Amino acid sequence: MKETKKNVFLQKFRNLPANRYIDIAVLIFLLVFPFLCNTYWVYVMSGIMAYIIFALSLDLLWGYTGLMSMGHSLLFGAGGYMIGISCSYINQADWVEYDRLPWFLMPLSSELGAFIMALVLPALISLIIGFFMFSGKIKGVFFSLITLALSGVAELFVINQSRYTHGNSGITVTNRTIISHAKDARMSDLGFYFVILLFLILCYAVCMLVVHSRVGKVLQAVRENEERLTFFGYKPSAFKMLIYTISGVMAGLAGVLYVRTQGSVNSTAVGINLATLVLVWVAVGGRGNLTGAIVGTLVLQIAETILNSVFSGISADFAQYWKLVLGIIILVIVFVIPKGIIGTIIDVQQKSKDRKRKEQILANEEAKL
Repeated sequence: MKETKKNVFLQKFRNLPANRYIDIAVLIFLLVFPFLCNTYWVYVMSGIMAYIIFALSLDLLWGYTGLMSMGHSLLFGAGGYMIGISCSYINQADWVEYDRLPWFLMPLSSELGAFIMALVLPALISLIIGFFMFSGKIKGVFFSLITLALSGVAELFVINQSRYTHGNSGITVTNRTIISHAKDARMSDLGFYFVILLFLILCYAVCMLVVHSRVGKVLQAVRENEERLTFFGYKPSAFKMLIYTISGVMAGLAGVLYVRTQGSVNSTAVGINLATLVLVWVAVGGRGNLTGAIVGTLVLQIAETILNSVFSGISADFAQYWKLVLGIIILVIVFVIPKGIIGTIIDVQQKSKDRKRKEQILANEEAKL
């Protein structure tokens, strides 16, 4: 009996898609990484893992629902700024000139309230944007352009509201914890690394539950043929609003973790630059399978860190050219494998399975003859 269960398990494991093996490999890599590298790389990888959560939130929206948000950084930055404003207010940073927060920011006067607000605000923004856009049947390139414009407006808004956001200078957050704003509250680099890794695993599990649920199947149907889905009696706008809200919560959480890791937040966190970068991470990795968002972010962010270090080491004049090299690498990947790294691997595996199945069918037919 035990042997039969073992064989069934092994068979199911062998039949897993290629990207699930990669998921397991990435998990093992992240678990052992801090024990193999120095403190600087632990710090860098902590930020990359926060970015991976951000990329996963976009993959739910773009990869599985077909909604290419070009302003997803708005949600990321909203979460980060809630922590930044709360921290500066509670600790009375030297640039803070107000005694009380406005009524709509009152939850930021407490540490737990700030964390909750950092998740609720991006969800609320997503819900409001989704309601007006999806009920108005705005989709495709128009959805992308409107979200891009919203990201640009958000960046200007943050800069102009310097009373609370400190403008272009941004907000410094020195305490490396999840909830506490106390100046002496600071986890070790290793401890905080594993906290972020735990959040990453939880977010990945939530994504897996969503995409493999009935809701996930409907979302993929929205991506493939929204009109036909409407014909079957479904209301696509409701499902799109739901996934946009879930994506918003995840993006806000990623913003919180990134700000806590890096120790600051500024207008670029809500701007067009980051919104474009996350699209590139997902596109290079391959959208619509979760693994692509993870691998794309991991590969490009590590490459960016290494190239920046190498070019800066050569000469100060060469420091800016690492972006050119990285851009060439991205273009090569996109043109050579348009489905992304993971998408191409999954295609190769599927073609191999189809070929073996065809050979098996032909062999069975010959045996009958």
